[in-house]
Amino acid sequence: MSTRGSIKFKRDLDREAVNLALNGEWDRATEVNKAILELFPSDVDAMNRLVKALIELGSYVDARAVLNQVSEVAPYNNIAKKNLARLDHLVENPDLANTGTARSARKSPAQPQTFIEESGKSATTVIRNSRGSSSRFHVSPSDPVVLFRDKNTIDIRTLDGEVLGQVEPKMGNRLARLIGGGNKYSAAVLAISEDGVSIMIRETFKHPSLHNTVSFPTQSPSDTDGNRRTLLTERVARLVLEEDDEEENVIDEGALEASWSEDE
Repeated sequence: MSTRGSIKFKRDLDREAVNLALNGEWDRATEVNKAILELFPSDVDAMNRLVKALIELGSYVDARAVLNQVSEVAPYNNIAKKNLARLDHLVENPDLANTGTARSARKSPAQPQTFIEESGKSATTVIRNSRGSSSRFHVSPSDPVVLFRDKNTIDIRTLDGEVLGQVEPKMGNRLARLIGGGNKYSAAVLAISEDGVSIMIRETFKHPSLHNTVSFPTQSPSDTDGNRRTLLTERVARLVLEEDDEEENVIDEGALEASWSEDE
């Protein structure tokens, strides 16, 4: 196989591995990433994807073995460090890993349309008070979360009811009023970092009485033209691996044929 053909083949495998992760197909994702490593034994991205898939499957011993390989090839890799921290936390707290609803949540990621950013109908925000929550250690990018209205505030919870934190007051108060008026929303995790958990919230149903009320007002006139920006593809593929650093992108920008936008 020519060098050019080899690069294309690997890119196709990378794309398949990421798509499988986005769909929560962890068994198949494990197989594809192992196949990549048979051909490219030092591929750190494939190692990290494999670690994540093994963690989701509860194969902690195998995951740690792969992490040991990563430490030899790339000892300062940020994704590996985060995967190790999550693995250690799950091992120390087996009740978190063994909760049936939690495992179900990890195998059922949010629908791709959740990550379509549309002016007025969706917004991203960092959850408040999530630093001290142990729940953030066993949620992953693309995991669905639940908006829970408590008077004038909005709690964000995992599917098994654990509180991750609250939507910031201004947005939370507005959403609480709109939910009280009949609107419905979905949400999913975008990223996890030391600063907290970043989520995307999307309007899924607008009550007729609120047809003139925008869920997420925009400040820039240029954002009110109804443009839709897809956050699924490169950005979410990167977040699936809990990656925050552009210098360590999981796949090449040209690997997924859609536009993506940088975090503001």
